[in-house]
Amino acid sequence: MEIKNRRFHFIGIAGISMSALAQIALNLGAVVSGSDLVQNEQTEALKKKGASIFVGHDKHNVYDAEYVIYSSAIKGDNPEFLRARKMGALLLSRAEFLAEIAKEYECVIAISGCHGKTTTTGMVAKMLIDAGLNPTVHIGGELDFLGGNVRIGDNKFFVTEACEFMGNFLYLSPTISVILNVGADHLDYYKTFDNVKRAFYAFSKRTQKDGFIVYNYDSKDICLPTNISKIGFSMENKGQVYACNISCNNEGKFSFMPIIDGAVKGRVFLNIFGKHNIYNALACIAIGNILKIPYQTMQQSLNGFGGARRRFEKMGNLNGAEIIIDYAHHPDEIKSSIETARIFTKNEVVAIFQSHTYSRTAALFDEFIRAFWGADKVAFYPIFPAREQPMPGITHKALCERCKEFMDAVSVDDDSELLNYIYANAKAGNTILLLGAGDYIKVCDKIKFE
Repeated sequence: MEIKNRRFHFIGIAGISMSALAQIALNLGAVVSGSDLVQNEQTEALKKKGASIFVGHDKHNVYDAEYVIYSSAIKGDNPEFLRARKMGALLLSRAEFLAEIAKEYECVIAISGCHGKTTTTGMVAKMLIDAGLNPTVHIGGELDFLGGNVRIGDNKFFVTEACEFMGNFLYLSPTISVILNVGADHLDYYKTFDNVKRAFYAFSKRTQKDGFIVYNYDSKDICLPTNISKIGFSMENKGQVYACNISCNNEGKFSFMPIIDGAVKGRVFLNIFGKHNIYNALACIAIGNILKIPYQTMQQSLNGFGGARRRFEKMGNLNGAEIIIDYAHHPDEIKSSIETARIFTKNEVVAIFQSHTYSRTAALFDEFIRAFWGADKVAFYPIFPAREQPMPGITHKALCERCKEFMDAVSVDDDSELLNYIYANAKAGNTILLLGAGDYIKVCDKIKFE
């Protein structure tokens, strides 16, 4: 695809991935416009770099675009989508355009998995930056050291998240494919867990023949092709890269000594919370080993990695309670977040959860209930619908009623009730976890932190 001097229009440009792709397109010399229902930090950054941004969707926004990129939230009856089709512009989904962007780079590092993509992509990005390799980075979150959700580098290394939703990662052909884990998610699209596993297998097969697959050796659900080089990472003394002498401090931050091809290396002290991040760090180390980055550079880079926003991020203290926000929206992530908080919490772990999409809530209903057993209390906030319509019987109140059978659970119906619940449970020695990928985060603007 020819990008330089071509006219691109992005429908849904305010999204975390779409805005990053628009910035990369601008850097590659494209003329960029875009529309969305809202404006945010990402659209303001795009404006400053020369993009034309429209609020709302209108057929006139498309104007004379040659290429129109649309997010997964855009439906076929969108006026801009219809206008683009009528005028003969080339329509590309976000995933298709990401694959086209990736073709502009010599080495594509694509990081997949049902959990941990954003954190691991951040780790890898920082490692390559610290090694002087000047990567371009496309990430589904915001990181302070990047100043947002994208980094423009040269045309050699491209580091990107590879999202499994709707099979989007199957458009990529990575030089290095990473599979952090495989779980039962996006079942509204995949229907069965077996189909999820098949999709990850298909992703691994798209790795370039002279490339590498970096994968979690401990995950029994990962299936890989035989004709592509592989590096496994593990916490169970398996694979080519694994962790030994694992320890945890009283803050919930772990350290370990990696073994690379049988050689014991210096201890890594993670500056982020949770044992699961050892896996993410091991994946990063495996990539660094492939790229022949000196181990000391890898070690120092991981030690200095501060995490992504909304990934077990400490927001502040309230009446002696720690308030933490975490993007966890899958039962496995919720369980891990609660277990991490339990390490350093003196009194109660109080979980507040906004489930993300009705279909995920329905498919994993019982798993969600079990995920909260490690907390002392839980409050359920109305489900974030994203792209979906309500489903009968699938509500935050239904989650609450089932959870009440096992523990102290309540439902909160709006921001006012949520704020009252937070203040009522903000007691010395407590940890309050705000969990989910929805819009509940806006309540943090109303909390008067100490």
